[in-house]
Amino acid sequence: MLPKPQPITDPGKIIDPRQGPGHIDHPGQGPDNRPIFQRPIEGDNHRVLPPQDHRLDPMRNRGIEDQIRREHQGWDDNDRGYHWRDWDGYQLCHHYDGQFHWWGFYLADVYFWSVYRDDHFWWYDPYWHRWDYLRDGMWWWQDPARVETVYVYRDGAYYQYRDSVGGVVLDPDPTPPVDAPPADPVPAPVPAPDAKSFYSADGTRVVQVSGDNKDAFLSDTADPPAFEPRWLASGVAEVRFKLDDQGRLVTIMTLGEDDGFNLFDQDGNPETIQPAPAPVAPVPAPGEGLGDYGTDTSSFGQSLQKSAIFEALRTGSLNW
Repeated sequence: MLPKPQPITDPGKIIDPRQGPGHIDHPGQGPDNRPIFQRPIEGDNHRVLPPQDHRLDPMRNRGIEDQIRREHQGWDDNDRGYHWRDWDGYQLCHHYDGQFHWWGFYLADVYFWSVYRDDHFWWYDPYWHRWDYLRDGMWWWQDPARVETVYVYRDGAYYQYRDSVGGVVLDPDPTPPVDAPPADPVPAPVPAPDAKSFYSADGTRVVQVSGDNKDAFLSDTADPPAFEPRWLASGVAEVRFKLDDQGRLVTIMTLGEDDGFNLFDQDGNPETIQPAPAPVAPVPAPGEGLGDYGTDTSSFGQSLQKSAIFEALRTGSLNW
């Protein structure tokens, strides 16, 4: 499930993204002056990568985070050395450079460095020149010029995060990197600028809308997925999700550019709206705007009576 970010809304607390972190490599010697054998986290093409998945475990450890806060509170700002700590079975190295408190995490055969500031861990993206903060296992970037706009970093790209009905929407950020990252031997597909990913709030499904025809494909987010991507509709402008009282996805709605809509269950099987029984019209009083034969002469009223969406909403069979 994608978490709802809590952006740092005070621009004065955002680390200036134009400031690079300097060269933080490693302290030369490990604990007890043992040689350091770990290598920095990199891709196959030597692209710098942030820590992900299980490598974030020490950063998600509340005890370690409390230890780091205590260390900062009592720190001598004149101390610019490297100091090793062994907390909860993890090896960390602390360095204060006069501006930032850096923490190096040495895990198995890799290491990485992060700034801890304003109760967040930060990672500097050397290609987009952005400071990303960690929350709920994901890296987020807040636009300093528009503090209400938040992006999530995924697979080497940024996506603007927006709320939607029953889920969230990720829009690819078309901003090019300041410094081009090393080319991949097998480049990953670049997300189309107009592509959108709609995630259900329970995190089990994603509907991706892309291409000139605005084709919508449903995917299961499990690993491995329960089914292959399934086409839902074309000309899709928006996707909405309906969840039950337990927060489980039950219905998917695609809204078309032509104002039409389609309904599907959680696996992409089409659903239909059951027609409501025709109501018994009361006998109108004289002079209530009815025609000679007791029919509503209002074109607005006639269009509502013929509208399946209105009928479903009116009868309560469709609630979003």
